[in-house]
Amino acid sequence: AVVSTQSTGNKKMKVIVLFAYVCLALAGGKLKNEMADLEDKFATVMNDTSSSLEELQADVDGLITAFNAFKEAQAKKDIDNQWQALHMAAAAACRGSTPQGGKGPWSNSVVPKENGVKCDDQCKREIGGRTVCKAEVSLTGYPGKATSYTQIVGHYYNYECDKGWNADINNNEVAAEEDAIQVTGTAYYRFCCCAKP
Repeated sequence: AVVSTQSTGNKKMKVIVLFAYVCLALAGGKLKNEMADLEDKFATVMNDTSSSLEELQADVDGLITAFNAFKEAQAKKDIDNQWQALHMAAAAACRGSTPQGGKGPWSNSVVPKENGVKCDDQCKREIGGRTVCKAEVSLTGYPGKATSYTQIVGHYYNYECDKGWNADINNNEVAAEEDAIQVTGTAYYRFCCCAKP
């Protein structure tokens, strides 16, 4: 009985350490539902002192499974946020490329450029009534925080709407792999800047 009690105590200590590790790992950006689920599982383990070693192991395995699922969800969210940052940069690049255009009470739009199609033609596809191309832009950026005022953090090109510039398929966001945004030295993704007439 002494060995069993010590073994259970060791298992509970491992659970406490695992839970502490999970809390530290998630401190930067936790998803509320997943964190609440982990806390419930931890509370169940801590409140049930009569569990057998098999039940305790099953609870630990459940915590590990929940933590791994959370990590996968967080990785997907990180990729989505990187794509959103690229889209916001593309919108800013479009605005900077069209100082005289895009006036009026409505917004303008940015769409990923399709290979082999001119932005003039792509904007005419009725993208929310924004049928006039104002510019084509191509941009890329590097991950991480800048550490000097001379460090290059990104690159861009701007093109005319009636050309088929930069036709490399690797520069096509729609054709790219989901995690391509995380590759350092990645392609210049291309966008069409479309406005209402």
